[in-house]
Amino acid sequence: MSSGITQNVQEISVLIVDDHPMVREGLAGVLLRHKMTVAGLAANGRQAIEIYKEQRPDVVLLDLRLPDQSGFDVARAILEFDPEARILVFSSAQGDASIHTAISLGVRGYLLKGIDGAALAEQVRHVARGGSCLSPEAAEKLTQYITSKKLSERELEVLSLISKGKSNKEIAGLLFVTDNTVKMHVKKILSKLQANDRTQAVVIAIQRGLLDS
Repeated sequence: MSSGITQNVQEISVLIVDDHPMVREGLAGVLLRHKMTVAGLAANGRQAIEIYKEQRPDVVLLDLRLPDQSGFDVARAILEFDPEARILVFSSAQGDASIHTAISLGVRGYLLKGIDGAALAEQVRHVARGGSCLSPEAAEKLTQYITSKKLSERELEVLSLISKGKSNKEIAGLLFVTDNTVKMHVKKILSKLQANDRTQAVVIAIQRGLLDS
């Protein structure tokens, strides 16, 4: 891969990963108008990983919601193949946990869809030069995550089972614990998520990116 420090604007190549054809084509148009090249258009995670390995683009513009696997899995696979990969998440996913997970994986930036074309192009150039970026909204959400009460792994496991419609008794059987232990976990989950009931807890968890929708 060519160095982002020495390359000029015309040399920046970008892989666009999004499952919506109109979004892919629209982003390609924006990049071309700003004198960048499109290394490929990927509609799913498998295509994204294959194209990256073949083309080694300077920047990957990655949506998190893909039909075959999550954008997190794609980022992880690309970074395992090339630890220097410059991945810029461009997604409508605004959950604080989603943003934290992406940054923790090593992506170079997180932008929310809705940004104008010129600003997007400038951020792509910045990432290509080795920089990083967060939209103001993403930065605020990340701060919220850092300061929020975290669910333990067991609590996340219980919450996932709740989202699948499991009762306390069923959860207890699946996790080999007592009903009272499950009730204790549920109480802590509701408190940490500031939810009034199990259904609201699941909704909040999905919105924040703690659970897949």
